[in-house]
Amino acid sequence: MPIIKWAGGKTKLMPFISHHYPHDHSCRWVEPFIGGGAVFLNMFAQNALLADSNPDLINLYRTIQRQKTNFINQVQNLADKTFVEKDYYEMRDRFNKTCISGQPLQRAALFYSLNRLGYNGMCRYNSERIYSVPWGKHTELKLDFNKIDYLSFRLSGIELITAGFEETLAATGEGDQIYCDPPYDKTSKTSLSVTMVNRSAKATTCC
Repeated sequence: MPIIKWAGGKTKLMPFISHHYPHDHSCRWVEPFIGGGAVFLNMFAQNALLADSNPDLINLYRTIQRQKTNFINQVQNLADKTFVEKDYYEMRDRFNKTCISGQPLQRAALFYSLNRLGYNGMCRYNSERIYSVPWGKHTELKLDFNKIDYLSFRLSGIELITAGFEETLAATGEGDQIYCDPPYDKTSKTSLSVTMVNRSAKATTCC
C-alpha cells in the first residue's frame, strides 16, 4: 500500500490490474509516472526504473530508500503535537523555504507531512513552484511504520529518477516491461489543455 495519498491512485483497482501483470519478473519494470506507487508495490519486480516529473515525490522515495530511520525520526519530531490550521500553514511555509539540493531529508519529511495533513491528498504548486495545497483539517500526523518499512524494502536497489515520460521512455530497452498511467491535468472542470492531451496521447502511443 502507498505511504501517501495521491490523485489517480490505483489501490482500489489492483485486483483488476494484477491479473495483467507479466509473469517474467526477471525483466526490468519501468514506470514513467510512479505517483503513489500502488502498482509497483503490489508486484514483485526486483529490477525497476521508477520515474516521475515531480522532484519532491522522487526525493521522498529516495530518502526512504536511503535514510529510512532518519526520515522516520524527522517526521516523528513534526508529529509530536495536535495540529490546528496555523500549524499547517507554518509547516507549509517551512517547506517552501527548503530546497532538495540543500536539505533533502528535511524537505522529504515536510512533503510527507503536508500530504498527510493537506486537503484530500492533493499536490499542487503555483507558477513560482510554491506548494499551495490548503489545510485538510486533519489534527493528527500519523506514521504507518509497516508501510514505510515495506516501501524501503521494495525500493532497495531500485533506480529512481526525476524525469518526464519522454526521457524515461528513451532510457528503456529491449525486454523492459513498461506500465504507463499518465495523469490528468484539467484546465477547467470540463476540458483538458491541448498540451496535456498531446502528451497523454504520445505516452499512450509509446506504451
